[in-house]
Amino acid sequence: MRMRVGQLIAFFFRSLLWSLNLFLVLYTCMAYWLLYSLQIEHWLAGMIMISIPVAWFLNLVIVFLWLITRPWRSWLSGLTLLIGILLFGSRTFVWHRPTEIVSQGTPLKVFSYNVQTFGELEYWQLPQSVPRVRRTLSYVLHYDAPIKCFQEFYSSTKIPDYDIVGRFQKAGYNYAAFLHPKMAHAVNGDIGIAIFSIYPIVESGREVFDTHNGIVWANIKIGNDTIRVINVHLHSMGIRVGKVLKQKQIKGVQHETRGVLSALRTGFIDRNEEVRKVEQYIQNSPYPVIITGDHNDTPYSVVYERLRRILPNTFEEAGRGFGFSYNRLPGFIRIDHQFHDPKIPVLDFETINYIKYSDHYPIAGTYLIK
Repeated sequence: MRMRVGQLIAFFFRSLLWSLNLFLVLYTCMAYWLLYSLQIEHWLAGMIMISIPVAWFLNLVIVFLWLITRPWRSWLSGLTLLIGILLFGSRTFVWHRPTEIVSQGTPLKVFSYNVQTFGELEYWQLPQSVPRVRRTLSYVLHYDAPIKCFQEFYSSTKIPDYDIVGRFQKAGYNYAAFLHPKMAHAVNGDIGIAIFSIYPIVESGREVFDTHNGIVWANIKIGNDTIRVINVHLHSMGIRVGKVLKQKQIKGVQHETRGVLSALRTGFIDRNEEVRKVEQYIQNSPYPVIITGDHNDTPYSVVYERLRRILPNTFEEAGRGFGFSYNRLPGFIRIDHQFHDPKIPVLDFETINYIKYSDHYPIAGTYLIK
């Protein structure tokens, strides 16, 4: 009798697991189709697309569970994972070595960093600078790259250490383009997006989405060639996992969760509109283009897929590892990207994940200007 009861319980849980397995596989395949075809760009479709890594993890867990109980049933989730790796593996994990220069040309490094206002907004009312801000500024000033792009850029003339625009000019970056140029020499200069270059900027432009978000582009002359660098900061993802986890009461968790979901929904809608404007600047450019910045979207998103269909992604062609670029919870996402024109070969790409001054890690792509 006990044996029969045990068998019934085991049968029930296996049937439940198999039902969940079927549902998960169908959900994962739907996410694959949405991302691969890009037929539906509704915000709800975007939510499903970015959940692909979570679906992979759950499928992997189910594979191990079936291997323990009914090994032959593990093939379904295993096959689903294999299809996902074939379709989207290169945007998830790569391992490339830096390419050696085998032809004549100029190596060009493009550095990009969301500096989170250098943390200055916490200290700008103080009569003197603080060590944390000085360390951040020292790093970005001395990093060896002729073109540097920033998001959430801030400068203040109140304290000499915080006059970052002036300090970049003294360091040899005589050319610059800003989202809010009038703030470049202000006491409280919330500039937003900035491009600094040691090479001449022959033309530039900008488009503001809101206070911090927008597009800044610059046509930069390097020797006899000219390229266009587009620095973008798209609408925030609204990720506040830390605030959710800090809540001690259910009501607080529910409130913060609703806030995250609402912010995600708004972000999907706004970024889908903003990426179309980025596409226009690419298509209207008379020169080869490099795009960099904080896109606030993962490789499994409408934004990433639309740009990827126009230009190759630098991480996929020359990066190493997973390239996670967000320095906060959940931590395992890549939302800072670079894309480049095929006429500008990529030599190397690095996510500098040991620099933790901001809520993002810096990224740097090295290209060959022939």
